[in-house]
Amino acid sequence: MNSSEKVELILIFGECNRNSRQAARVYADRYPNRYHPHHNYVVRLLRGLSENGQFPSNEIRQRQPRPNNFDEDTELQVMAYIRAYPRSSIRHVSREIGVSVVAVHTILKKNKMHAYKPEFVQHLRIGDSERRLQLLSWFSVQFEIDNLFYKNILWTDESKFTNNGTVWGVNVWCGLIGRILLGPYFYDGTLSGRRYLDFLVNQLPLLLEDVSLATRENMYFQQDGAPAHNAIIVKNYSNKFFPNRWIGTHGVIPWPARSPDLTPLDFFLWGHLKNVEYEDPPINLQDLKNKIRLACSNLRREQINAATSTELLKRLESCLEHQGGNFEQFIR
Repeated sequence: MNSSEKVELILIFGECNRNSRQAARVYADRYPNRYHPHHNYVVRLLRGLSENGQFPSNEIRQRQPRPNNFDEDTELQVMAYIRAYPRSSIRHVSREIGVSVVAVHTILKKNKMHAYKPEFVQHLRIGDSERRLQLLSWFSVQFEIDNLFYKNILWTDESKFTNNGTVWGVNVWCGLIGRILLGPYFYDGTLSGRRYLDFLVNQLPLLLEDVSLATRENMYFQQDGAPAHNAIIVKNYSNKFFPNRWIGTHGVIPWPARSPDLTPLDFFLWGHLKNVEYEDPPINLQDLKNKIRLACSNLRREQINAATSTELLKRLESCLEHQGGNFEQFIR
C-alpha cells in the first residue's frame, strides 16, 4: 500500500468508530480493485503513527497471484466438460481439453469446485427404505386396478441452471406426463410457498392445456419435498384441486424423501437438458433461457415416454428387488 492508501485506510478506521475489523471490510467494499489488508494491519499503522509519528517501514508482503496459463475459452471448455461428464477425473479432463492438470485444478478451485471420490447414489437415512416400499406398495395396488395408470402421473420438479455454476443462472420448473413435457417455466428468486401457490393457480392450468381432458380428469400430481411444496397454503390447495390424487411429502400419497432416483425429472430430464446446455455454454441469461427452451422443444415424445414408462417401471422394479434401498448402481 502506498501512503495515500494508508491514509484512506486510517480515515475509514475513524469513520468506523475505531473498529479495525469493520474498517478492513469497509475499505475492501469501497476499493474492490485494491489490495485488501488484514484488520491487524490497521492496528500496525496506528501503532507506528503513535510511536514514531510515521507509518511503519516494514511494509507487509503481498502474495503475488500465480499467473493463469489458460484463457477464458479454455475455462469455459473445462467447466462445460465437467458439467456434462461430472464423473471424469482431472487427468481425463486434462487430456480431453488439451490443458495441463494444474490448469484444470486451478479452474475448478476458481469456480469453487474440487475433486472428490464420488458417491453415485443419494444416501438414505433410517426409515427411508420403508417409506419407499410403502410407495411401491401403492403403485402395486394401482397396477392391479389399471396397469397403465402411471401414464396419468404428472411428475414435477424445479432446478437451477447456471453459466457453469458461477455468476448467473435461472430457476426452472418442468413437468412430465405420459409423452408430454410441460414447460419450461422460469421464475426469479427463491421459490416460496406463496410464489409456488401463485404458479399452481395461474400458470399450471395454462401449461396443462396441451394435456387431454381425459388425462387431466384422471391425473395424479407429484411433487417432492422442497420447502415450498410443504407450505400449508400449498397443501390446502392440493387437497382441494387434487383430492386424493396428489403425491408429496405430506400428500395423501406420501412421497419418500431422498428419492430422486424414482422421478423422471431427476433421473432423465435435468441431466439431459444440462448436457445439451453445456455443449455450447450460454453467453448471457437470455441465451441460457433460449438454450433451455430449444432443448425442451427438441425432445422427442418417444424419449419422454421412455422416461415416464419403460425407465420408470424398471426403476420401481429394481427398487423393490433391493428392499427400498439404493439401486441405481445395478441398473443396466
